[in-house]
Amino acid sequence: MRANRTLRYFTAHIRKLPHLTSKEKDVLARRLRKVTLEKIGILFDVTEGRIRQIEKVAIKKVRSKHFQQALFELKYREKHH
Repeated sequence: MRANRTLRYFTAHIRKLPHLTSKEKDVLARRLRKVTLEKIGILFDVTEGRIRQIEKVAIKKVRSKHFQQALFELKYREKHH
């Protein structure tokens, strides 16, 4: 049960991330739910390799200091409005 709550929490936050494209958000959310690269590739009509690239770019963005600062500011605004 706790794992489902954690998954929903992260998926909801991924969907709100301002610096990710809609495709990057979708790929990360699906990968969190353990959807395979192959299945996501079929959904988007691209190769597994292309999905892997999209995932890698999205993760790199999330890890960047600039992105983390933007995320912090977003969370701060949510708390204070």
